[in-house]
This record gives sequence, C-alpha cells and structure tokens, in this order.
Amino acid sequence: MRVLRLAGWVAGLAMAGMVSAAEAAPGFSTANVNIRTGPDTEFPSLGVIPEGSPLEIEGCLEDESWCDVIWQDYRGWVYSEYLGSEVQGRTAVLPDWGVAAIGVPVVAFAASQYWNQYYVGRPYYVNQPWYADRYRWEGYAPRPRPGWYAPPPGPRQPGWWRNNYIAPPGMQPPPPVTPMPPPGWNRPGGPGGPG
Repeated sequence: MRVLRLAGWVAGLAMAGMVSAAEAAPGFSTANVNIRTGPDTEFPSLGVIPEGSPLEIEGCLEDESWCDVIWQDYRGWVYSEYLGSEVQGRTAVLPDWGVAAIGVPVVAFAASQYWNQYYVGRPYYVNQPWYADRYRWEGYAPRPRPGWYAPPPGPRQPGWWRNNYIAPPGMQPPPPVTPMPPPGWNRPGGPGGPG
C-alpha cells in the first residue's frame, strides 16, 4: 500500500512538471533588459538579456506587469512590456496580447519559495554576491510597479499601459477582435434576420 501511494505521489509530481512545461510560451526580448531574481527593480539582476533573444515565458503576475522567464540557463523576472510573442503570425509585446492569448498562466510570487526552487544550492547562484544576503531578499515584499494598472477587459489598444507608447520596430498590434453574435442572431424573425 505504501509503495502504491509513493508511486502515485511520484507520478503526480511528474505530471505537475509536464503541465508546467506545457504552459510555457515561446517569446523574445524586445530590448536589452534586466532579468531579476524577483518582480521588482530592487531585486538583484542576474544579467541583461540582449534584444531579440529567445526565451520561455513561464507565467506572469495577475496584473501582467512582470513575467517569470527562462533565458539560457537563467530563471528570473522581466517587465512584461519588454517581452514579445507571436500569435497567428503577428508579433506584438506581451501586454498588447495578454497572458490568455499567448497561453501562459497567471502566477504568484513568494520569494522564499521561488529562490529555494531556482537558486538555492545551484553553483552559479551560490557564488553571486547577493546570494549570501538571500534571507533579506526572501523577506522583501515586492512593490507594485510604478504607473502600472490592471489590463483593460476585452480588446486592448496597443500601448494601453503607457502614454505616447511607441512599439519596438517590427511589432504589430494584435488583430482586432470582432465580437461573435449570439446564437440564432441571424435566423428568420430574429434580429438581423430576414422578416
């Protein structure tokens, strides 16, 4: 019985890992941008992702301001407006698409859990100056991103998050969303139908 329970637990963990991998979305950086150990500019930088670099978008905060990404061998957080993705042959920055359109989950951030999972005990990170101070960072509460507000419902205007936004070269706004009429809308005797 114990063996069966253990096997079920291991299978459950394996499935959880497969689901997590399936939820990542391919993307790229739209500028030279810092990848940080948490979703706040106060968190230490792991380095700079060069413009145009491919990466995997693992998830974004509920307000879509920051996203958890994997770039090369690094795992960390990037401002969403510096992440691009392609959907239906069009390329746009992530906030213009929204997380649902590119298929990444909404995630929460708990520094101690995140750092324990991705940084603790890994040789590259252990040798970084900020690692020795990790308990301070694990207790740090990320601040809301200045000037950012929750995404609007429905179709989004390009650059909705910043006044006078200019998209990076090569970016296109998402295609306009045409609302679907309700079922039976065009039937005889119904609105828009003959008769």
